[in-house]
Amino acid sequence: MDDRTTPRSRGLAQIILALSPASGLVAVALGEQYRWAETALQLTPGFERRPDGTYALRDVDTAAPILRALADTARRHRVHLFGGPRTYLGDYATALADRLPGEWTVKVEVYAHPVWQEDLVPLLWDAGELIDSVEHARIPYAAELTNGAGINLLLVERPGSADEYLLGTFASATFDDNYADPHAPSAIVLPADTAHAVGLVTGTFLPAYEQAVHDRLLAAVEAAHGRLEELHAAWTAIQQSSRCTDGIRLEPAALGHTEQQYLEESFVEWRRLRPHAAELLSRTRPSAATEDTVSLDRLSQLLPPDAAVSSWPAAPSSPAALSPGTAESLRRWRADAPALLRQARASRPVGPTWTVRPALPPAATAAPSIPGRAPRSR
Repeated sequence: MDDRTTPRSRGLAQIILALSPASGLVAVALGEQYRWAETALQLTPGFERRPDGTYALRDVDTAAPILRALADTARRHRVHLFGGPRTYLGDYATALADRLPGEWTVKVEVYAHPVWQEDLVPLLWDAGELIDSVEHARIPYAAELTNGAGINLLLVERPGSADEYLLGTFASATFDDNYADPHAPSAIVLPADTAHAVGLVTGTFLPAYEQAVHDRLLAAVEAAHGRLEELHAAWTAIQQSSRCTDGIRLEPAALGHTEQQYLEESFVEWRRLRPHAAELLSRTRPSAATEDTVSLDRLSQLLPPDAAVSSWPAAPSSPAALSPGTAESLRRWRADAPALLRQARASRPVGPTWTVRPALPPAATAAPSIPGRAPRSR
């Protein structure tokens, strides 16, 4: 058995063994022929398959003869064994989550076939080492840490290191176009000592994450609001041009544009804007008691907390989809949006890091079709 925790080959069947204070000895079957590795584990008495796809040998006192039997069985099935002193990732993730403020859940996911880790690429929101590792290194498994407040973190063993980890994040809930996003935060390297690691997460990573979410929401709302203003300005210009100097009025339809068309185009932008605006509003507090407070209060009526949930992802717009209040909603937004943008630019993010919020529907992402593997989605 090689004294390593990172498999060297993508093409062979492999088993990684890791120590677990909670479960004894954990085994993970990997490789393009991972089913050979699973067969070796199933034929070795003592290993039990767990719901997350890993296998556990709970009675470590009897490990020596069982490991010899596993080595013999693995050899017959052309499976390489890897092991080392590193604690099982799931135990490290649980220890870290238990020290973080708030309530966190931990889920381990195994990427037995090398292709499966590619499912993570469109879901991760990272500008650092984590996305690079997922794209170019072998990530056999990962732990997802979720706090029920819209924050989903991904923890992996750092490739090439025997005692370091990488922690990054999935995208904030109202976004699904995350790859190479300019606002993405960078993953952080964590040491094996979870007491030290939790200080880095709460003191460095989560504040950077909240700032990145704030900046991305602000940029999205500013851009969408700008498009709405352009559409309104164009419609206003058409209305003005419909009046001729000789007193004859031309209907806007004669100029190639109707109010219905203007509302339909604006409604598409409004549907895209609404979940981001609701989320930004929930994170923005007035820096002082100003007239902007009144505008923010009005916006809270226009954008209730469930607006992000009910409006995302936006359904395709059609004339029939326009509600009777569309024009009024657009008018109210245009009147009060400048106050929100002003306050959001001036304030530091007030992220709901430890405040439970309803989770948004997941963005489904199709994974490559591999026999025995369902596509991963969030």
